Amino acid sequence: MKKIKEKLLILMVGAFSFLNVLQVKAISKIEGGNVTIDSLGAIIKDLATKVQIFGIVLAFVALVIFVIQFIIGDDETKQRRKKTILYTLGGVALLILVPSIINFVIDMLG
Repeated sequence: MKKIKEKLLILMVGAFSFLNVLQVKAISKIEGGNVTIDSLGAIIKDLATKVQIFGIVLAFVALVIFVIQFIIGDDETKQRRKKTILYTLGGVALLILVPSIINFVIDMLG
């Protein structure tokens, strides 16, 4: 029981420390230009493009590994890898659709 209390106390101290850091880092106003929906949209599109490229490269590497495991695996491994390959291809399809989804959301906001 004492260890649980100690862990809870540590967790609470950590949470309050995190909240204090957030208060110190808070900025009331950013000096410089104005952020508009269009500029925010451009930033989000740029970030999404980078995430998309990284995700597709990572998915390609994963697919190569999963296909190799599928080829050399036993029957149970082949069933698991078949599902994993299908889920990975679904993820790639979503990654390809990211720009369309973001454009749709930005158009709805703008």
